[in-house]
Amino acid sequence: MSKSKIRVFETFAGIGAQHKALEILKKQDFLDYEVVATSEWDIWANISYNAIHHNNKNIAKPLKDKELNDFFDKFDLSNDSKKVADKMFVKRLPRTTKEILYSSMVNSNNLGSILNITGESLINSITKESTKNSYQTGVDLITYSFPCQDLSTAGNFHNSNKGMKKGSGTRSGLLWEIERILRELKVLNQLPKYLLLENVRNMLSNKHIDDYREWLSFLHDELGYNTQTYQLNAKDYDSPQARTRVYALSVLGEDDQNFHDSFAKNNRVIEVETIPKNVSSQLKIKKKLHQVLKTDYTKQEYLEEASKATPNLTPSRVKMYCENPILHLSNISEAKYQSQYQKIGSNGYYMNYSRTVTTKQDRNPNSGMISIENSLLIKEHENNPLKKNMHYRLLTPRETYLLMGFEEKDVKKIFENDFISQAVRYRQAGNSIVVNVLVAIFKKVAELEYKEEE
Repeated sequence: MSKSKIRVFETFAGIGAQHKALEILKKQDFLDYEVVATSEWDIWANISYNAIHHNNKNIAKPLKDKELNDFFDKFDLSNDSKKVADKMFVKRLPRTTKEILYSSMVNSNNLGSILNITGESLINSITKESTKNSYQTGVDLITYSFPCQDLSTAGNFHNSNKGMKKGSGTRSGLLWEIERILRELKVLNQLPKYLLLENVRNMLSNKHIDDYREWLSFLHDELGYNTQTYQLNAKDYDSPQARTRVYALSVLGEDDQNFHDSFAKNNRVIEVETIPKNVSSQLKIKKKLHQVLKTDYTKQEYLEEASKATPNLTPSRVKMYCENPILHLSNISEAKYQSQYQKIGSNGYYMNYSRTVTTKQDRNPNSGMISIENSLLIKEHENNPLKKNMHYRLLTPRETYLLMGFEEKDVKKIFENDFISQAVRYRQAGNSIVVNVLVAIFKKVAELEYKEEE
Protein backbone atom coordinates (compact mmCIF):
# COMPACT_ATOMS: atom_id res chain seq x y z
CA MET A 1 0.00 0.00 0.00
CA SER A 2 0.97 3.67 -0.09
CA LYS A 3 4.05 4.72 1.85
CA SER A 4 3.27 8.44 1.66
CA LYS A 5 2.64 10.06 5.03
CA ILE A 6 -0.75 11.68 5.59
CA ARG A 7 -0.45 14.85 7.68
CA VAL A 8 -3.51 15.19 9.91
CA PHE A 9 -5.20 18.09 11.71
CA GLU A 10 -7.57 16.52 14.25
CA THR A 11 -10.18 19.11 15.29
CA PHE A 12 -12.66 18.51 18.11
CA ALA A 13 -10.15 15.80 18.92
CA GLY A 14 -11.59 14.45 22.17
CA ILE A 15 -9.49 11.51 23.31
CA GLY A 16 -8.26 10.86 19.78
CA ALA A 17 -10.35 8.09 18.19
CA GLN A 18 -9.15 9.18 14.74
CA HIS A 19 -5.57 9.05 15.93
CA LYS A 20 -6.16 5.55 17.30
CA ALA A 21 -7.66 4.30 14.02
CA LEU A 22 -4.78 5.72 11.99
CA GLU A 23 -2.27 4.06 14.31
CA ILE A 24 -3.93 0.66 13.76
CA LEU A 25 -3.58 1.08 9.99
CA LYS A 26 0.01 2.27 10.31
CA LYS A 27 1.04 -0.74 12.40
CA GLN A 28 -0.28 -3.03 9.69
CA ASP A 29 1.43 -1.03 6.95
CA PHE A 30 -1.69 0.28 5.22
CA LEU A 31 -1.26 4.01 5.76
CA ASP A 32 1.47 6.14 7.26
CA TYR A 33 0.41 9.30 9.04
CA GLU A 34 1.40 12.08 11.42
CA VAL A 35 -1.01 14.09 13.55
CA VAL A 36 0.63 17.49 13.07
CA ALA A 37 -1.93 19.50 15.06
CA THR A 38 -5.07 19.10 17.15
CA SER A 39 -7.84 21.32 18.44
CA GLU A 40 -9.52 20.43 21.74
CA TRP A 41 -10.51 22.72 24.62
CA ASP A 42 -11.66 20.09 27.14
CA ILE A 43 -9.04 19.89 29.89
CA TRP A 44 -9.71 16.26 30.81
CA ALA A 45 -10.02 15.00 27.25
CA ASN A 46 -6.61 16.52 26.56
CA ILE A 47 -5.13 14.70 29.52
CA SER A 48 -6.55 11.35 28.35
CA TYR A 49 -5.38 12.09 24.79
CA ASN A 50 -1.85 12.45 26.14
CA ALA A 51 -2.24 9.20 28.05
CA ILE A 52 -3.33 7.17 25.03
CA HIS A 53 -1.21 8.71 22.28
CA HIS A 54 1.84 10.05 24.11
CA ASN A 55 2.14 7.50 26.92
CA ASN A 56 1.50 10.15 29.62
CA LYS A 57 4.74 11.85 28.60
CA ASN A 58 5.37 14.73 31.01
CA ILE A 59 7.66 17.46 29.68
CA ALA A 60 6.59 20.19 32.12
CA LYS A 61 8.41 19.18 35.30
CA PRO A 62 11.27 21.70 34.85
CA LEU A 63 8.86 24.60 34.32
CA LYS A 64 7.99 27.13 37.01
CA ASP A 65 4.37 27.76 37.99
CA LYS A 66 4.44 31.16 36.29
CA GLU A 67 5.60 29.59 33.03
CA LEU A 68 2.71 27.12 33.14
CA ASN A 69 0.17 29.82 33.99
CA ASP A 70 1.45 32.13 31.26
CA PHE A 71 1.11 29.28 28.78
CA PHE A 72 -2.50 28.54 29.78
CA ASP A 73 -3.38 32.23 29.54
CA LYS A 74 -3.06 31.89 25.75
CA PHE A 75 -5.92 29.37 25.52
CA ASP A 76 -9.64 29.12 26.16
CA LEU A 77 -10.02 25.82 28.03
CA SER A 78 -13.11 24.08 29.37
CA ASN A 79 -13.80 22.05 32.50
CA ASP A 80 -17.12 20.62 31.28
CA SER A 81 -16.80 20.75 27.47
CA LYS A 82 -19.68 23.24 27.41
CA LYS A 83 -18.25 26.63 28.33
CA VAL A 84 -14.92 28.35 28.78
CA ALA A 85 -13.40 27.85 32.22
CA ASP A 86 -12.33 30.87 34.21
CA LYS A 87 -8.59 31.50 33.84
CA MET A 88 -8.18 31.29 37.60
CA PHE A 89 -9.81 27.84 37.62
CA VAL A 90 -7.06 26.53 35.37
CA LYS A 91 -4.33 28.25 37.35
CA ARG A 92 -5.63 26.74 40.61
CA LEU A 93 -5.51 23.19 39.32
CA PRO A 94 -3.02 20.96 41.18
CA ARG A 95 0.54 21.22 39.94
CA THR A 96 0.55 17.63 38.63
CA THR A 97 -2.64 18.21 36.65
CA LYS A 98 -1.24 21.37 35.09
CA GLU A 99 1.98 19.59 34.16
CA ILE A 100 0.11 16.84 32.34
CA LEU A 101 -2.27 19.30 30.66
CA TYR A 102 0.66 21.41 29.44
CA SER A 103 2.44 18.30 28.21
CA SER A 104 -0.62 17.10 26.34
CA MET A 105 -1.09 20.40 24.54
CA VAL A 106 2.55 20.65 23.52
CA ASN A 107 2.94 16.95 22.63
CA SER A 108 -0.09 17.06 20.34
CA ASN A 109 0.45 20.63 19.08
CA ASN A 110 -2.99 21.51 20.43
CA LEU A 111 -3.96 24.91 19.04
CA GLY A 112 -6.85 25.27 21.50
CA SER A 113 -10.43 26.26 20.79
CA ILE A 114 -11.48 26.10 17.15
CA LEU A 115 -12.73 29.70 17.55
CA ASN A 116 -9.16 30.93 17.98
CA ILE A 117 -7.52 29.09 15.09
CA THR A 118 -6.93 30.64 11.68
CA GLY A 119 -5.70 29.05 8.50
CA GLU A 120 -2.49 31.05 8.80
CA SER A 121 -1.87 30.12 12.44
CA LEU A 122 -2.44 26.45 11.58
CA ILE A 123 0.06 26.51 8.71
CA ASN A 124 2.62 28.43 10.77
CA SER A 125 2.32 25.95 13.63
CA ILE A 126 2.98 22.89 11.48
CA THR A 127 5.58 24.20 9.04
CA LYS A 128 8.91 22.58 9.75
CA GLU A 129 12.17 21.96 7.99
CA SER A 130 12.56 18.42 6.69
CA THR A 131 15.75 16.37 6.60
CA LYS A 132 16.23 17.39 2.94
CA ASN A 133 16.35 21.11 3.80
CA SER A 134 12.93 21.64 2.26
CA TYR A 135 9.85 22.68 4.17
CA GLN A 136 6.81 20.58 4.97
CA THR A 137 3.68 22.69 4.98
CA GLY A 138 -0.03 22.11 5.07
CA VAL A 139 -2.18 19.17 6.05
CA ASP A 140 -3.56 16.32 3.97
CA LEU A 141 -6.55 15.46 6.19
CA ILE A 142 -8.77 17.44 8.53
CA THR A 143 -11.15 15.52 10.79
CA TYR A 144 -14.06 17.43 12.29
CA SER A 145 -16.38 15.67 14.70
CA PHE A 146 -18.06 18.88 15.81
CA PRO A 147 -20.37 18.94 18.89
CA CYS A 148 -23.63 17.02 18.52
CA GLN A 149 -25.64 18.46 21.42
CA ASP A 150 -27.85 20.68 19.27
CA LEU A 151 -28.39 17.98 16.64
CA SER A 152 -29.22 15.03 18.87
CA THR A 153 -32.80 14.24 19.86
CA ALA A 154 -32.05 15.76 23.26
CA GLY A 155 -30.94 18.86 21.40
CA ASN A 156 -34.58 19.73 20.85
CA PHE A 157 -34.38 21.43 24.23
CA HIS A 158 -31.35 23.56 23.35
CA ASN A 159 -31.54 26.95 21.65
CA SER A 160 -34.94 26.30 20.08
CA ASN A 161 -33.35 23.43 18.19
CA LYS A 162 -31.36 25.62 15.79
CA GLY A 163 -29.03 22.68 15.33
CA MET A 164 -25.98 23.49 13.18
CA LYS A 165 -27.59 26.40 11.36
CA LYS A 166 -25.04 28.93 10.21
CA GLY A 167 -24.88 31.90 12.56
CA SER A 168 -26.98 30.14 15.21
CA GLY A 169 -24.35 30.44 17.94
CA THR A 170 -24.99 26.83 19.00
CA ARG A 171 -22.23 24.37 19.82
CA SER A 172 -23.19 22.33 16.75
CA GLY A 173 -22.93 25.56 14.78
CA LEU A 174 -19.16 25.35 15.31
CA LEU A 175 -19.21 23.41 12.03
CA TRP A 176 -19.01 26.78 10.29
CA GLU A 177 -15.70 27.54 11.97
CA ILE A 178 -14.35 24.76 9.75
CA GLU A 179 -15.81 26.66 6.79
CA ARG A 180 -13.91 29.76 7.88
CA ILE A 181 -10.64 27.88 8.26
CA LEU A 182 -11.05 26.16 4.90
CA ARG A 183 -11.68 29.50 3.18
CA GLU A 184 -8.50 30.84 4.77
CA LEU A 185 -6.54 27.77 3.67
CA LYS A 186 -7.83 28.21 0.12
CA VAL A 187 -6.42 31.75 0.04
CA LEU A 188 -3.08 30.28 1.14
CA ASN A 189 -3.34 27.53 -1.49
CA GLN A 190 -3.22 25.01 1.35
CA LEU A 191 -6.52 23.12 1.14
CA PRO A 192 -6.21 19.56 2.48
CA LYS A 193 -6.87 16.67 0.14
CA TYR A 194 -9.28 14.91 2.53
CA LEU A 195 -11.92 15.92 5.07
CA LEU A 196 -13.78 13.61 7.44
CA LEU A 197 -16.94 14.60 9.32
CA GLU A 198 -18.67 12.57 12.06
CA ASN A 199 -21.89 13.36 13.89
CA VAL A 200 -25.23 11.95 15.05
CA ARG A 201 -27.69 10.58 12.49
CA ASN A 202 -30.25 13.23 13.41
CA MET A 203 -28.06 15.56 11.38
CA LEU A 204 -29.82 14.08 8.32
CA SER A 205 -33.33 14.56 9.73
CA ASN A 206 -35.81 16.85 8.02
CA LYS A 207 -35.06 19.46 10.67
CA HIS A 208 -31.37 19.72 9.81
CA ILE A 209 -30.90 18.31 6.30
CA ASP A 210 -31.04 21.70 4.56
CA ASP A 211 -28.16 22.95 6.72
CA TYR A 212 -26.17 19.88 5.77
CA ARG A 213 -26.93 20.36 2.09
CA GLU A 214 -25.71 23.96 2.43
CA TRP A 215 -22.47 22.56 3.86
CA LEU A 216 -22.08 20.06 1.01
CA SER A 217 -22.76 22.75 -1.58
CA PHE A 218 -20.07 24.95 -0.02
CA LEU A 219 -17.55 22.11 -0.15
CA HIS A 220 -18.35 21.18 -3.74
CA ASP A 221 -19.15 24.48 -5.45
CA GLU A 222 -16.73 26.81 -3.71
CA LEU A 223 -13.81 24.55 -2.83
CA GLY A 224 -14.03 21.62 -5.25
CA TYR A 225 -14.56 18.73 -2.83
CA ASN A 226 -16.51 15.62 -3.76
CA THR A 227 -18.28 14.17 -0.74
CA GLN A 228 -19.74 10.78 0.08
CA THR A 229 -22.03 10.59 3.10
CA TYR A 230 -22.40 7.34 5.02
CA GLN A 231 -24.75 6.31 7.81
CA LEU A 232 -22.84 3.55 9.58
CA ASN A 233 -23.68 1.34 12.55
CA ALA A 234 -20.71 0.23 14.66
CA LYS A 235 -22.36 -3.18 15.03
CA ASP A 236 -21.79 -3.76 11.29
CA TYR A 237 -18.06 -3.23 11.83
CA ASP A 238 -17.59 -6.01 14.39
CA SER A 239 -18.04 -3.77 17.40
CA PRO A 240 -20.45 -5.05 20.09
CA GLN A 241 -22.31 -1.72 20.16
CA ALA A 242 -25.35 -0.54 18.19
CA ARG A 243 -24.24 3.00 17.44
CA THR A 244 -25.31 4.65 14.20
CA ARG A 245 -23.51 7.81 13.17
CA VAL A 246 -23.16 9.94 10.05
CA TYR A 247 -19.75 10.16 8.40
CA ALA A 248 -18.85 12.28 5.40
CA LEU A 249 -15.61 11.74 3.48
CA SER A 250 -14.64 14.58 1.15
CA VAL A 251 -11.89 14.38 -1.48
CA LEU A 252 -10.47 17.42 -3.24
CA GLY A 253 -10.34 17.27 -7.01
CA GLU A 254 -12.14 15.91 -10.03
CA ASP A 255 -14.99 13.47 -9.65
CA ASP A 256 -13.72 10.16 -11.04
CA GLN A 257 -14.29 6.41 -10.97
CA ASN A 258 -12.28 6.02 -7.77
CA PHE A 259 -14.37 8.51 -5.80
CA HIS A 260 -17.54 10.16 -7.05
CA ASP A 261 -19.71 12.76 -5.37
CA SER A 262 -23.11 11.20 -4.65
CA PHE A 263 -24.69 14.52 -3.63
CA ALA A 264 -23.55 16.59 -6.60
CA LYS A 265 -24.58 13.99 -9.18
CA ASN A 266 -27.74 12.51 -7.74
CA ASN A 267 -28.86 15.03 -5.10
CA ARG A 268 -28.73 12.13 -2.66
CA VAL A 269 -26.81 12.00 0.57
CA ILE A 270 -26.16 8.26 0.87
CA GLU A 271 -25.32 5.64 -1.75
CA VAL A 272 -25.00 2.10 -0.45
CA GLU A 273 -22.33 1.07 -2.96
CA THR A 274 -19.91 3.71 -1.65
CA ILE A 275 -20.01 2.56 1.98
CA PRO A 276 -16.58 1.62 3.43
CA LYS A 277 -15.99 -2.11 3.82
CA ASN A 278 -15.72 -3.76 7.21
CA VAL A 279 -12.06 -4.73 7.73
CA SER A 280 -12.16 -5.48 11.46
CA SER A 281 -11.53 -9.20 11.02
CA GLN A 282 -8.71 -8.56 8.58
CA LEU A 283 -7.03 -6.14 10.97
CA LYS A 284 -7.82 -8.25 14.04
CA ILE A 285 -9.82 -5.61 15.90
CA LYS A 286 -13.09 -7.55 15.93
CA LYS A 287 -14.68 -7.79 19.40
CA LYS A 288 -17.50 -9.72 21.02
CA LEU A 289 -19.39 -8.50 24.05
CA HIS A 290 -17.90 -11.11 26.37
CA GLN A 291 -14.44 -9.74 25.50
CA VAL A 292 -15.50 -6.27 26.64
CA LEU A 293 -17.49 -6.93 29.83
CA LYS A 294 -15.24 -7.44 32.85
CA THR A 295 -17.13 -9.89 35.05
CA ASP A 296 -14.21 -11.73 36.62
CA TYR A 297 -14.57 -10.18 40.05
CA THR A 298 -11.70 -12.17 41.49
CA LYS A 299 -9.63 -9.33 39.98
CA GLN A 300 -9.78 -6.56 42.52
CA GLU A 301 -9.79 -3.71 39.99
CA TYR A 302 -12.78 -5.18 38.14
CA LEU A 303 -14.59 -5.77 41.44
CA GLU A 304 -14.07 -2.17 42.56
CA GLU A 305 -15.09 -0.73 39.20
CA ALA A 306 -18.22 -2.88 39.04
CA SER A 307 -19.15 -1.93 42.61
CA LYS A 308 -18.93 1.78 41.74
CA ALA A 309 -21.10 1.10 38.67
CA THR A 310 -23.81 -0.58 40.78
CA PRO A 311 -26.47 2.04 41.57
CA ASN A 312 -28.54 2.18 44.72
CA LEU A 313 -31.83 0.29 44.61
CA THR A 314 -34.50 2.96 44.17
CA PRO A 315 -37.89 3.04 42.42
CA SER A 316 -36.44 5.00 39.49
CA ARG A 317 -33.72 2.35 39.03
CA VAL A 318 -36.33 -0.41 39.08
CA LYS A 319 -38.09 1.41 36.25
CA MET A 320 -34.75 1.65 34.48
CA TYR A 321 -34.26 -2.10 34.75
CA CYS A 322 -37.71 -2.74 33.37
CA GLU A 323 -37.09 -0.65 30.28
CA ASN A 324 -33.49 -1.42 29.32
CA PRO A 325 -31.82 -4.56 27.98
CA ILE A 326 -29.71 -7.06 29.82
CA LEU A 327 -26.37 -7.49 28.10
CA HIS A 328 -26.30 -11.19 27.36
CA LEU A 329 -22.94 -12.92 27.72
CA SER A 330 -22.61 -15.83 25.32
CA ASN A 331 -21.47 -18.20 28.06
CA ILE A 332 -24.60 -17.70 30.20
CA SER A 333 -27.89 -19.24 29.27
CA GLU A 334 -30.82 -17.00 28.39
CA ALA A 335 -33.04 -19.02 30.71
CA LYS A 336 -30.85 -18.04 33.63
CA TYR A 337 -31.06 -14.39 32.60
CA GLN A 338 -34.84 -14.65 32.31
CA SER A 339 -35.23 -16.06 35.80
CA GLN A 340 -33.05 -13.31 37.25
CA TYR A 341 -34.76 -10.52 35.38
CA GLN A 342 -38.19 -11.62 36.53
CA LYS A 343 -37.17 -10.90 40.11
CA ILE A 344 -37.99 -7.27 39.50
CA GLY A 345 -41.00 -7.99 37.31
CA SER A 346 -39.34 -6.84 34.10
CA ASN A 347 -40.62 -7.18 30.57
CA GLY A 348 -37.05 -6.60 29.47
CA TYR A 349 -35.05 -8.22 26.71
CA TYR A 350 -31.55 -9.52 26.08
CA MET A 351 -28.82 -8.35 23.73
CA ASN A 352 -25.36 -9.65 22.89
CA TYR A 353 -24.27 -6.11 22.08
CA SER A 354 -24.75 -2.83 23.90
CA ARG A 355 -26.93 0.03 22.86
CA THR A 356 -25.26 3.36 22.11
CA VAL A 357 -22.70 4.37 24.72
CA THR A 358 -23.69 7.82 25.97
CA THR A 359 -22.01 10.27 28.32
CA LYS A 360 -23.92 8.81 31.30
CA GLN A 361 -24.98 5.27 32.21
CA ASP A 362 -27.09 5.86 35.33
CA ARG A 363 -29.94 7.11 33.17
CA ASN A 364 -32.98 5.91 31.28
CA PRO A 365 -32.48 4.82 28.55
CA ASN A 366 -28.95 3.52 28.90
CA SER A 367 -26.60 1.18 27.05
CA GLY A 368 -27.76 -1.91 28.93
CA MET A 369 -27.13 -3.66 32.23
CA ILE A 370 -25.12 -6.63 33.44
CA SER A 371 -26.32 -9.30 35.85
CA ILE A 372 -24.36 -9.63 39.08
CA GLU A 373 -26.48 -12.49 40.45
CA ASN A 374 -24.50 -15.19 42.28
CA SER A 375 -21.29 -13.20 41.86
CA LEU A 376 -18.70 -11.85 44.28
CA LEU A 377 -20.27 -8.45 43.70
CA ILE A 378 -23.46 -9.56 45.45
CA LYS A 379 -21.41 -10.50 48.50
CA GLU A 380 -19.58 -7.18 48.28
CA HIS A 381 -22.90 -5.38 48.79
CA GLU A 382 -24.34 -7.57 51.55
CA ASN A 383 -23.60 -4.99 54.22
CA ASN A 384 -24.59 -2.00 52.13
CA PRO A 385 -28.29 -1.22 52.74
CA LEU A 386 -28.44 0.98 49.61
CA LYS A 387 -27.15 -1.70 47.26
CA LYS A 388 -28.27 -4.87 49.02
CA ASN A 389 -30.63 -6.98 46.88
CA MET A 390 -29.37 -5.27 43.74
CA HIS A 391 -29.07 -7.83 40.93
CA TYR A 392 -27.71 -5.67 38.14
CA ARG A 393 -25.03 -3.11 37.47
CA LEU A 394 -24.28 -0.57 34.76
CA LEU A 395 -21.36 -0.51 32.35
CA THR A 396 -18.10 0.62 33.96
CA PRO A 397 -15.98 3.39 32.42
CA ARG A 398 -13.43 0.74 31.38
CA GLU A 399 -16.12 -1.14 29.47
CA THR A 400 -17.35 2.00 27.73
CA TYR A 401 -13.84 2.83 26.50
CA LEU A 402 -13.48 -0.74 25.22
CA LEU A 403 -16.86 -0.55 23.48
CA MET A 404 -15.58 2.52 21.64
CA GLY A 405 -12.71 0.46 20.24
CA PHE A 406 -9.88 1.42 22.57
CA GLU A 407 -7.68 -1.28 24.09
CA GLU A 408 -6.92 -2.38 27.64
CA LYS A 409 -3.49 -0.77 27.36
CA ASP A 410 -5.17 2.55 26.53
CA VAL A 411 -7.49 2.28 29.52
CA LYS A 412 -4.58 1.47 31.79
CA LYS A 413 -2.81 4.65 30.70
CA ILE A 414 -5.98 6.75 31.13
CA PHE A 415 -6.50 5.36 34.64
CA GLU A 416 -2.97 6.36 35.66
CA ASN A 417 -4.46 9.84 35.96
CA ASP A 418 -6.62 8.85 38.91
CA PHE A 419 -7.73 12.44 39.54
CA ILE A 420 -10.14 12.19 36.56
CA SER A 421 -13.60 11.41 37.93
CA GLN A 422 -15.80 8.50 36.92
CA ALA A 423 -18.37 10.93 35.49
CA VAL A 424 -15.74 12.52 33.25
CA ARG A 425 -14.54 9.12 32.05
CA TYR A 426 -18.08 8.23 31.00
CA ARG A 427 -18.30 11.56 29.20
CA GLN A 428 -15.07 10.96 27.33
CA ALA A 429 -16.19 7.56 26.07
CA GLY A 430 -19.68 8.72 25.15
CA ASN A 431 -18.32 11.67 23.17
CA SER A 432 -15.81 9.56 21.28
CA ILE A 433 -16.11 7.67 17.96
CA VAL A 434 -16.05 3.90 17.44
CA VAL A 435 -12.53 3.12 16.25
CA ASN A 436 -13.57 0.14 14.10
CA VAL A 437 -15.70 2.37 11.88
CA LEU A 438 -12.94 4.95 11.51
CA VAL A 439 -10.50 2.22 10.55
CA ALA A 440 -12.79 1.19 7.69
CA ILE A 441 -13.05 4.78 6.44
CA PHE A 442 -9.32 5.46 6.68
CA LYS A 443 -8.67 2.16 4.90
CA LYS A 444 -10.68 3.64 2.04
CA VAL A 445 -8.45 6.74 2.17
CA ALA A 446 -5.40 4.46 2.04
CA GLU A 447 -6.79 2.79 -1.09
CA LEU A 448 -7.36 6.17 -2.73
CA GLU A 449 -3.78 7.13 -1.96
CA TYR A 450 -2.51 3.82 -3.32
CA LYS A 451 -4.42 4.18 -6.59
CA GLU A 452 -3.13 7.70 -7.05
CA GLU A 453 0.46 6.54 -6.75
CA GLU A 454 0.11 3.66 -9.20
